[in-house]
Amino acid sequence: MTGNSIKHSKLKVGKLHTRSVPSRIFGWSLFWLSLVVIVVNWVEEFSDLAVLPGGHSFFYLGGGVVGAAIGLWRAGVMDAKS
Repeated sequence: MTGNSIKHSKLKVGKLHTRSVPSRIFGWSLFWLSLVVIVVNWVEEFSDLAVLPGGHSFFYLGGGVVGAAIGLWRAGVMDAKS
């Protein structure tokens, strides 16, 4: 067999994609803000602190988790790297 008769197949997994700088800044800002809301909500549950409107609520926890996930997605953490 000669070297020319051997064919190599290439497997294309995905395209490397990086998000724009404004998108990453917005994503990281949203992520950290969501973490602050989650922590403040947790502190309000166990103390007399009243920072969030309406006090401790499940909606702040749920909104913080959803906001953190969207923030990580906008920051590009969940994008395929291969």
